Formats: sequence, structure tokens, C-alpha cells
Amino acid sequence: MLEPTTQTAAQQYVFRPLAEEKSELFTNKDVERFATDEFCRYELIGGEIIVSTAPRYIHQLLSMRIAIQFSKYLEKNPLGEILATPGLILSEYDGVIPDLIFITHERRDEILNEKDGKFHGAPELVIEILSPGRVNARRDLQIKRELYEMYNVLEYWAVKPQQKEIEVFEIGKEAKVCAENELLKTSLLPKFKLKIKQLFAN
Repeated sequence: MLEPTTQTAAQQYVFRPLAEEKSELFTNKDVERFATDEFCRYELIGGEIIVSTAPRYIHQLLSMRIAIQFSKYLEKNPLGEILATPGLILSEYDGVIPDLIFITHERRDEILNEKDGKFHGAPELVIEILSPGRVNARRDLQIKRELYEMYNVLEYWAVKPQQKEIEVFEIGKEAKVCAENELLKTSLLPKFKLKIKQLFAN
């Protein structure tokens, strides 16, 4: 049985076990059964299924622009890959689909499951683009941040379209905010500089 909790403003639905079934958390196998709409994103966090609708235009535009900057760098420095909406299986009760990830070739070979085509483990870098609404902000800035830290994602970038900035969470360090007029650098990619102003240009 499912108990749907609708968050219209946040454009997502959360499915939880009914009160008498709280001990029976959903698993990634359950997600496969519920994932019937190809235009929705089905994620599992702590045994709860979160269904999100298709992202807005600005969301997709920012994702593409970030991927382009990474791709240009990786053409000259083939350290790994930038991938959009990959499946990450982090545990039996945690499976997410981030907007973008960077993963080195070595890490890819370690955690890529050839049978289902998903990564069974965490990449070095995860990038999420925030959607409007307090529910989405809490999910990306708190719940997912804690999830990625727990599974040893080295860096997590939360892109904020409304503020035109990126908040960077590096494992073991204080969070930092990179504003529109700054360049975002990362120790994962030597000499890489993400031009934030270009991301938010009209």
C-alpha cells in the first residue's frame, strides 16, 4: 500500500509506506515497478519514493551549459566523463538521478553495473539544479546533501537559478558560495574554471 503526499508547488510526489507499514521501507526494486511514466523522475531516499515532473526550461538550459563547459575541458584533459541524469544506486533504500555527475574513468569502471547500466556507488562530483519551491530547496540543500556526504561524494554543487549562484559542498570542508561574477574551481579537475556568468547569461 502507498500513502501519496502531493506537493503541487514543488512539482513532486512523495510515496511512503502507510503508517502501519513504516518498518517496510521501499527498495530500488519497488521503484522499478512504480516507474511507469517516462516523463517523470523516480528517486528513492531513505526508503521513500520521490516522483518529480519534467524540469523547466531554465533547468534544462543550465544543465546543458554546464555540460558544455565540462566537455570542452575534458576534450583536452580526458580525466573522466560528464553525464546527465545517470542512475545512482547508493544502497537498497537509496537510488537517485542527479542532474549531472563527473566521474573519473577509474571510478566508472569500479561502480558501473553492466546489467542495468547504472552506477552502484557514488561518483566524485554530483551537480543538482534547484527547482522552485521550499520543498525542493530542502530536498536538494539538506536531504540530498546529507545523502551524498554519507556515501562519500567528494563534491556536491547546488546550482541556484534564482540567485544566479552555485553553492559548493566539499566533503570535510565548510560550504562556499560562488557568485555570478566568479569562476568556480575544483581540486578534482586541475586548471578547470567554470564560468558562472556564462551559465546565467540571457
